[in-house]
Amino acid sequence: MAPSPGRKFRDLIATGETILVPGAHDPLMGRILQRMGFKAVSVAGWMTAAHLVTAEPLLTMTEQVEVAHRVANAVDIPVRADACTGYGDPIHVMRTVQEFERAGVAGIHIEDQVFPKRASYHRGLEHVVELDEFLRRLEYALKARRDKDFMIFARTDAGNAVNGSWEEAARRARAVKALGVDGLVAMTRNKDTIERFRQAYPDNDFLLSTGTYFNGLHPTELRKYGFQLISYPLATIIASTAGVIKMWRGVKETGIATLDPEWAREVREEIEAAIGLPEFWEIEKETVEAMHKDYAGRTNPGYESSDQKKT
Repeated sequence: MAPSPGRKFRDLIATGETILVPGAHDPLMGRILQRMGFKAVSVAGWMTAAHLVTAEPLLTMTEQVEVAHRVANAVDIPVRADACTGYGDPIHVMRTVQEFERAGVAGIHIEDQVFPKRASYHRGLEHVVELDEFLRRLEYALKARRDKDFMIFARTDAGNAVNGSWEEAARRARAVKALGVDGLVAMTRNKDTIERFRQAYPDNDFLLSTGTYFNGLHPTELRKYGFQLISYPLATIIASTAGVIKMWRGVKETGIATLDPEWAREVREEIEAAIGLPEFWEIEKETVEAMHKDYAGRTNPGYESSDQKKT
């Protein structure tokens, strides 16, 4: 029997290597990131909500599970999903865990922000619940999982919260570790906040994960601070959107698409490879094209494949 997604994730972590976890907001991005050699991907709440043209505080559990399932179904590497605050009271948290587990993801993180989440969170006005309520969420999350390898991370925003501190973040880190969660996502956004968190929490016996927001820190530097999992939750969708804006802004200004034709060809071929188009061609060659000899060897005259180009 093939190992479960959670088991795959645990085995990957057990290697001790530093794991880069880029965000994937749809199956195509997940598949391409896997083909590039990344060993895990994440489905972040902000990213999913933006993809669905809404804000994360308005994102429902069903919407997030659905996107995570589509990504997980497209890849063979572990997918970690943002489960927000668990979407309610302990009974809601329990269903949240079961739905994500059923969706085929390897693990989730549950955070200590208030529920419902506030849109002001995205401008730096975080608010966190009391520690007892946070621990209750996680306690019932742990009870709900059917596969004990399914990974449940705690995420604390207490360091940045208006009603928190880095000392409180450290207190919560110790409390969730004692509860038995699999790791901690510390919401540190730059070198200064990383150092403040690690000063308050110098322990090195817990799996730590952090997110990077284009802060220029190299993974080796982040690993020195104790973070084995380094997530890039927003980078993929921001880079994708930036490329679209740049190209179509050029079209609006000059009437000409500025994307280099050779680069466009390479990207198209990567997309086609990622979705399995070459395999489909082979199947058609062996089946329907074999029955219709007039189709054999024909191609669209406006399209030149990479193989044709080589010849």
